[in-house]
Amino acid sequence: MPRLLKTEQRHLLLEFFHERFGMDQGHFDPFDIFAFSRQAFLFRRQDKALDWPASSFVRCGLPFVRNVAGYLKPTTVFVQRFGNLATKNVLDMEMEQVGQLCSNGEIILSALPASLDTGYVIIKMQQHYLGIGLLLEGNRLLCRFPKAMREAISRLTPG
Repeated sequence: MPRLLKTEQRHLLLEFFHERFGMDQGHFDPFDIFAFSRQAFLFRRQDKALDWPASSFVRCGLPFVRNVAGYLKPTTVFVQRFGNLATKNVLDMEMEQVGQLCSNGEIILSALPASLDTGYVIIKMQQHYLGIGLLLEGNRLLCRFPKAMREAISRLTPG
């Protein structure tokens, strides 16, 4: 059963997005945040409480972050919807690079903006926010897109 995050828990979660990606916490004011297992969901606050039996749903809203091996990983759907709010740790890639990343599962980047930190980064291509990559030391970028998305991009891009 999902549980509504209280003020302190909510603040800590949104603080992660502010610190890591420069996202203004105010953008999430219209949303409640529910936690379930190792995931959190955004759910647009309703003027009137919905009259659903408590046992009628397990998850609600847009999945936006998961706990993966003790680290917070934004979901692909969250990045595609809210990635434009990020002001840091955004990697703008060319189509060929994205194709190689999806085909190989990882690439070594020759040059990185100094503003990128190791850890999860938002991958953007031609103004489209695609998903998350994991940037490791040595400019090694691991693809963290869903499998079906990686396969589709691999088929569509040169490389």
